Amino acid sequence: MNLFKLFDVVDVRMADILDILLISIILYYVFLLFKGTRAVQMFFGGALLLLAWFLAQWWELHTLVWMLSNVATLGIVAVVILFQPEIRGALTRIGQGVSQTNWRSIFFHSSGLNETTEAIASAVQDLAKNRFGALIVLEKRVGLRSYADTGEQLNAIISSRLLRSIFFPNSALHDGAVIMNHKNIVAAGCILPLPSTSSDQESSLGMRHRAAKALAAESDAMVIVVSEETGIISIAYRSTLRRKLSIKELEEEIKRHWRILFEEVKAEKNDD
Repeated sequence: MNLFKLFDVVDVRMADILDILLISIILYYVFLLFKGTRAVQMFFGGALLLLAWFLAQWWELHTLVWMLSNVATLGIVAVVILFQPEIRGALTRIGQGVSQTNWRSIFFHSSGLNETTEAIASAVQDLAKNRFGALIVLEKRVGLRSYADTGEQLNAIISSRLLRSIFFPNSALHDGAVIMNHKNIVAAGCILPLPSTSSDQESSLGMRHRAAKALAAESDAMVIVVSEETGIISIAYRSTLRRKLSIKELEEEIKRHWRILFEEVKAEKNDD
């Protein structure tokens, strides 16, 4: 089906527009894959030779056309040999991108709660196994800006690897708390409040557990604690402190805590 005539000469079809659009997208992403590598300089060199070939064709310089055509044939083989590492790296990045794509979230509009929960639970499991103390605050409705400002601002994507590295004993931020919302890790190395008064039961708790209870009591945040001495996983919420949680129980609590926020985000995306 013809859409219109270009310059009243060429019939332009919908397929032609789609063809040009797809080629443009492919060339753009190919350029991004090779950006910053030696292949970029090779690309401009090849473009210069192509321009010379067109000019030689235009001026009917047959010998030069023959030479450039043979150079181009050999050049394809040379590119594959000389730039094998770049080509292999580009193909690897394409494969990684495809394999890491969450197809379920694309086709079924997943809220992302499961992936976020898994990242946090995986980090906590490793921290508990190695007995690296940790204090992780999951913000909900009540803002914790005053406490986040006491630490190092990150605003980073929630990542299991990042959480593990923050609480690694040699890390400069491992003694403080990590504060995160359902979108990202807000800050690390944060100082949390301690209770002004403590009962006999609370006095037997460590500083992390006491700080977790104090913050949970004055906000709607859930605080995850990993004991440095025992590796026991605990959570503080409102006025309660649950200890010796399994990873599965922890995942259930995280989902219960953040489910409504993720559902709201999902509903907003569906409305858009």
